Amino acid sequence: MQNTEIILKKLISIPSVFPEEKNLALWLEEFLKTNGFKVERHKLTNNRWNILAEKGKGKSSLLFYGHMDTVPKYGNWNTSPFKLIADGDKLFGVGACDMKGGIAAFLNAIITVKTDKKIKVLFGVDEENISEGAWRVVKEKKTWFKDVEAILVGEPGASAVQTGGVNVVTLGRRGRVVFSVDVYGKSAHGAHPEKGINAINEAAKLTLALEELRLQKNSLLGEGTLFIRKFEAQSTSLSIPDRAYIEIDRHLVLPETIESAKLQLEKLINNLYKTDRLSQNADSKIKISVKQRETFYIEPYVTSISIPFVKNILKLIKNNFTEELVINYGKSVADDNIFATELKVPVVTIGPRGGGIHGANEWVSRESINEVSKLYKLIIESF
Repeated sequence: MQNTEIILKKLISIPSVFPEEKNLALWLEEFLKTNGFKVERHKLTNNRWNILAEKGKGKSSLLFYGHMDTVPKYGNWNTSPFKLIADGDKLFGVGACDMKGGIAAFLNAIITVKTDKKIKVLFGVDEENISEGAWRVVKEKKTWFKDVEAILVGEPGASAVQTGGVNVVTLGRRGRVVFSVDVYGKSAHGAHPEKGINAINEAAKLTLALEELRLQKNSLLGEGTLFIRKFEAQSTSLSIPDRAYIEIDRHLVLPETIESAKLQLEKLINNLYKTDRLSQNADSKIKISVKQRETFYIEPYVTSISIPFVKNILKLIKNNFTEELVINYGKSVADDNIFATELKVPVVTIGPRGGGIHGANEWVSRESINEVSKLYKLIIESF
């Protein structure tokens, strides 16, 4: 059993379903200290913290990032979900691919590479929820990132062909926001619906009109998307319902922003009123707002392929591995978005190949973990 698999076995054996990352954080702290890293806790609560670690010398540093949390065990597993089980090249366990395999790969790389170059490591919590760890650390620990020249994330990118792999390099992701939409009607006795305005009907008109939106297209990130994630309304007593509520989930592509997506929806609604497709004499016009949550939503980003750090990684892959290089752009959001948009440094995401993410029998490839770990070492040596 190679070092990467030994490390992964331990990681899988410590459940870290959000928000219960504490035990894994304690083990990672000790592991890093044992291997010569200076370790600092970034506290979110008494039982929850990010881990910041560094080792080596230099004016600039290379940062490795991994999120400690996983989703819960889903579905019916053929193996014990919190015990690493091997079946040929596949290693099974909750979080094996997303993203404890990547963590094992870069932990092995940073403790075995022979260098005195400055390496930083950041372990975050809550990525599988609302990215509280990533948002808090970029807002509250800005000085710690000042010497970071680039960030390597060990999460696997999902190309059209495969999930992860030493040849799959993710250089961007779409953004995401959820909009709250309050739809108003006019109450009246249910026996006389013509005297009222049914808010459910108005909300339905808007929902159908969303199909008319021309969503932004980006040559790298693809096309923006939307879907209705919630539709609530009801009649109280024998009355025409005067209130409905919709939530619209939007994935964004450059040059879209959260604000521009909101303005696009507002423009559509105003046009529906102007063309009398929505009733003019409702008690109030439809109102749109960004749905409140404890953290910000996430803007899209792209890391330029022309940046020297990126060009060097692509060259290392072509020169040292046989699989055909795939430049990937993620369809959904991750902590990567936060680092790229808030810290304004190159973010490159490469993780080992696997499958079953967020489902039963999640697995990661033993061969791929070792290949990715080898690539990380090459990147460190050439940094």
